Amino acid sequence: MQRRKEVPSSAQAWKALPIPHLIALSFNDGLDALKGGIGLWPRKVTLENYKIILQEQSLLRASLVSVARTVAGTFSSLVLTGLVAYCLTRRELMGRRFYLIVFLLPMYIGAGLIPTFLTYKALHLTNSFAVYIIPNLVWAYNIIIIRTFFDSLPKALEESAILDGANELQIFFKIYVPLSMPVIATIGLFNAVWQWNSWFDTVMYIRGNAWDTLSSLLAHMLMEQQTNFINDMKLAKRAVSLTPEVLKAAMTMVTVIPIMLVYPFLQKYFVKGVMIGAVKG
Repeated sequence: MQRRKEVPSSAQAWKALPIPHLIALSFNDGLDALKGGIGLWPRKVTLENYKIILQEQSLLRASLVSVARTVAGTFSSLVLTGLVAYCLTRRELMGRRFYLIVFLLPMYIGAGLIPTFLTYKALHLTNSFAVYIIPNLVWAYNIIIIRTFFDSLPKALEESAILDGANELQIFFKIYVPLSMPVIATIGLFNAVWQWNSWFDTVMYIRGNAWDTLSSLLAHMLMEQQTNFINDMKLAKRAVSLTPEVLKAAMTMVTVIPIMLVYPFLQKYFVKGVMIGAVKG
């Protein structure tokens, strides 16, 4: 007799679809989730997990820090990286190859963790919001992509602008930036995702919880005992049904979903920006 093939249940399917499983778990009652068997659909639906987490003051503060870091870090990095890339396209720039080598060296040579920490401390960047922004203003990889894209733009447009009396800043902001939206959106997405997900710099350079981010809180929760994390956050007194398992799921969704919502708005630029910036030149 032929053996019947076993059809995987919803409770087993989560192994192949972890994100839908975490979403289902985050909307499930904590005590009910202890029984196990939660698959891709919550068994006992509740919004209490998110309600309690979103009312926690430390999480709200961390959310504001994450948003501020992502917006300020991405915008400042795009402006400075674009300006550096534009300068490196100027044939008349003295020492252009030397500057390019200076920017490329950090891609292959790292100072190390301790020298980096001592440098940040000497510059008074530790325990401040500036440690999220200043060290990440210019990345060599992004400079190469944007500079390659700039080199592919028609030079006739720039020559016409010069004849009309435009200066370098006007040429950059009124010609290069509008024509380079695909690569700018792509690099902006790279920066935004990195800024939002970064947590190691918070652990290394921030003392206390004044500048904690959502990612650092999630990393702390995953590294420490989750029950202790609930007690430290003083969440246990506010919900008997909030268990470490549903807390992990809800915290993961609160951290992941905001940055995932950015992708649909930049998707049309993503592939085009990477391909043109990386292949041409």
